[in-house]
Amino acid sequence: MVRRVLAKGGEVIVREVPEPEPGPGDVLVRTAFSAISPGTERAIVTATGMPGADPHEYPHPEYSWRPTRNPGIRTPSRMPAMPPRDAASLGYSLAGTVVAAGPDVLDLKPGDRVACSGSQCAFHCELVAVPHNLTVPVPDGVALHHAAYVTLGAVSMESLRRTGCSFGETVAVFGSGMLGLLVAQLAAAAGIYVVALDANPQRLELARRFGAIATLPGTDPAAVERIRALTGGFGVDAVIVAAADPGDELVNFAFDLLRPGGRVVALGDFGMDLDRRRFFRAQATFVPSIAYGPGRYDPVYEENNIDLPISVVRWTENRNMGLFIRLLAEGRIDLASLPEVRVAVGDSARAYKALFQEDSPLTGVLDFSA
Repeated sequence: MVRRVLAKGGEVIVREVPEPEPGPGDVLVRTAFSAISPGTERAIVTATGMPGADPHEYPHPEYSWRPTRNPGIRTPSRMPAMPPRDAASLGYSLAGTVVAAGPDVLDLKPGDRVACSGSQCAFHCELVAVPHNLTVPVPDGVALHHAAYVTLGAVSMESLRRTGCSFGETVAVFGSGMLGLLVAQLAAAAGIYVVALDANPQRLELARRFGAIATLPGTDPAAVERIRALTGGFGVDAVIVAAADPGDELVNFAFDLLRPGGRVVALGDFGMDLDRRRFFRAQATFVPSIAYGPGRYDPVYEENNIDLPISVVRWTENRNMGLFIRLLAEGRIDLASLPEVRVAVGDSARAYKALFQEDSPLTGVLDFSA
């Protein structure tokens, strides 16, 4: 039996569960550290205490998969394992050591250090069986504690890719939480200018440290004028909405910040009652950012390990994961400066309690090595 962290009745619990049984394309991993995704996991914990709410991130019992390939061709049929019926899964980003590799896995062996993604497999648990396409090696120079952020890194990377921006262009980022600050660092590494918007002055200070050319405290006309002044009067090339807000103020204000023909990328959980006048005036393109990148939510890619050709899809979720680890190894991403709460897995509830506070740290890490 191994310990697994779950949400039930609005609380965080630690439960002993049977050891996973890896398939031929899986990697069995002993978890060292597992990173908490604050926004997603706070929502899951809260939903388990609300009657009728769906607390499952992915997959859930009523999830349906739309066809992504020719239905006339037989494709592998292995599907993701469903979560427990009486509780909800927590976690999708971890790092640890390979215990065993399935017979179809050719490039990993016991003792190798790896980082893993996927809410259907890389959850907060002592021992996990993860498909090869959701696993990347970790070089010796990267601490497993930092490699555990691989999924949050890939999510941030994918959102920046969805802006379509290249070096010299400017992106505004709503929200200087964990994802927003990772976006700021990734953009700086790519030669893309970042303007950070957040109500928390301490987080804006971190954004400045990570390379933001300007920081703004809110959604007001002064912010629009400041951004126009920074961009020669045009406006930013793209806006990433990385904050959570049930209202529609963020998305409509994003249109005001854009240059004509700019792009808004939806990353956070926010209201979407679009103001048609502001949307059309910006000549905006509005796009979602889907998790860690192409391949996500596709069992043929994830559970059955059939890669997408690099000639067709340059940056899959696995290639995004691998690049984030490479950037860590090269020292281009600073995780040591980000406030976090780190606890032993048996004390997991304390980490979530801290993340529910108004002055919460950016994220939390569960230590399975203690």
